[in-house]
Amino acid sequence: MSVGIDSRSYVSDFDLKIGEAVAHIVSASSVVEQLGEWDSSLQETVRKYVDFWIVEMSPISYIPGMVEAIGDMINKRITRILDEISEDELGYSLDVILEFKRKTDLGIPTMDQADVEVRCERILTALGVDINKLARFLERDRLNGLISAVVIAIGISSVRDRQWTQESQ
Repeated sequence: MSVGIDSRSYVSDFDLKIGEAVAHIVSASSVVEQLGEWDSSLQETVRKYVDFWIVEMSPISYIPGMVEAIGDMINKRITRILDEISEDELGYSLDVILEFKRKTDLGIPTMDQADVEVRCERILTALGVDINKLARFLERDRLNGLISAVVIAIGISSVRDRQWTQESQ
């Protein structure tokens, strides 16, 4: 589907459901994981949906050192954050962040900056990222930096597993 600007909306309804789809897959995968049935095909499904959301969020700002800092802080796989942030909140937040980024990329003024900032911080905190330790990366443009941090953290947390943890040590 293409993204166009018209009198109704600048983003298609399909595009606004990407975050919701990611949250549903994460939630279902979380249940399967708790039942001890986690396998590589399920992990690939989670990665595929997360990758799709990341592609829709691109491009993000490159901030030197941020990926390494976030990678060191993340202590949960994305399927293990639903005790801190609900499936509905996660899905809605991912969609709000995507919509906000698209608007700002197009130069469309928006009034929901504070809401987006809080949503970014909630997701990052749920994944184990200490916002205070990210402060040095957020000095120039806090909101843009937070959005980049969420995209990076979601990506890392979707591939985090025992093998990833051992390889990163």
